[in-house]
Amino acid sequence: MSGESDLLRAQDYALKVLSYRERSRKEIQVRMERKGFEKDMIDKVLRYLESQKYLDDRRFAELWAHDCLRKGYGKWRVILELREKGVNQEIIDGVVKEVYATVDEIEMALELVNRRGYNLGSPEDKGVARRASQFLGRRGFSFSVIREVMSRMLE
Repeated sequence: MSGESDLLRAQDYALKVLSYRERSRKEIQVRMERKGFEKDMIDKVLRYLESQKYLDDRRFAELWAHDCLRKGYGKWRVILELREKGVNQEIIDGVVKEVYATVDEIEMALELVNRRGYNLGSPEDKGVARRASQFLGRRGFSFSVIREVMSRMLE
């Protein structure tokens, strides 16, 4: 009886964690390990969650990528964050390609820079250009996008 009650306790914990927001398989696994559940129990719970469609790394990655896009983050930040969350690289590549397919990252980055007030009036504004490029780098834009934005701002 103790095994069944432990399994139910583990499932309840995992469902509670998932009730706050969608999570990756790896995130649930790490949280359960920290809570002290045994590896076999964690594996059973993860299989159960996946069989019931409560846990799906592709769905998680899509939601995460759309949220990052809404916040104005570039592809590279999404890729990095999904890797950190333990999502499979094939899933990451497919989701990022799909979500960012219709996005003009250069226009998005230009809009962000203008909204933040990084106005470059002349090539002498090296400090402003440096801060703007660092800002875009932290937002996850590639060097080629940042370089293009800087050249357009200096026109």
